[in-house]
Amino acid sequence: MTIGELTFSLSHFAYQYWLAFLAVIALAALIYILMQQRRRKQMLRFSNMEMLEKVAPRQPKPWRHIPVAVTLVGLMFLTFAAAGPTAAKKVPRNRATVILVIDVSLSMEATDVPPSRIQVAKKAAKEFADNLTPGINLGLVTFAGTASVQVSPTTNREAVKAAIDTMKLAERTATGEGILTALQSIDTLASVLPGAEKPPPAQIVLMSDGKQT
Repeated sequence: MTIGELTFSLSHFAYQYWLAFLAVIALAALIYILMQQRRRKQMLRFSNMEMLEKVAPRQPKPWRHIPVAVTLVGLMFLTFAAAGPTAAKKVPRNRATVILVIDVSLSMEATDVPPSRIQVAKKAAKEFADNLTPGINLGLVTFAGTASVQVSPTTNREAVKAAIDTMKLAERTATGEGILTALQSIDTLASVLPGAEKPPPAQIVLMSDGKQT
C-alpha cells in the first residue's frame, strides 16, 4: 500500500505475528452474520403473521448492528497498532563524498610538532570535519602496515570525530593501501546511493608525515 511517498507492506510491521489476529476478527464477523441470518429464518417460520407481530411487534432497526461493527473495527485498528507498523521513506541524500585518510604509523609519535604529530593531525582532522559542508558525506580511513575503514561515508560528523579520537598507532606506512581503501569506500557508497550513472563527486584528503615504507 502506498500513501504519498510512504510505502507499506507486511515487511514493514515490527511484530507481524499480531496480524494473525485479523483472522479471529474476520471469524467473529462471519459468526455474527450467520447468527443474524439464522435469527431471520427462525422468524420466517411463523405461518401466522398475526402471531408473529404479537411475538415480535417491532421490526429490528439496522442501527442495532453499529455497536458490533464499531467493536470489530476497533479491534482491527488495535491489531494493526500492536503489530508495530513502520514506514520506509526515500530521502534525498547528497552524493558528494570526502574521505579522510590518516597515517597512524609509529613515526606519528614524533614530538617535533608539539605535542605530537598524531595529536596535531587529530585536531586538524576534527576541525576539517566541523568546517565541511553539512550535506557532504565524510568517511575515515586509517593506515599503517594495513589500511582499514574506520567510518563509512556519512553525514554524522560526531561519529567521525569519535573515531579520530580512538585512532591507534602501528608499524609501517602503507600509503598506497590507504588510498586504495578510500577509493573502494567511495565506490561502495556510489553503489548504494541512487542518482546519476556517473560516480559521485569525491575527494581524498591524505594526512601523512612521510613516504611509504
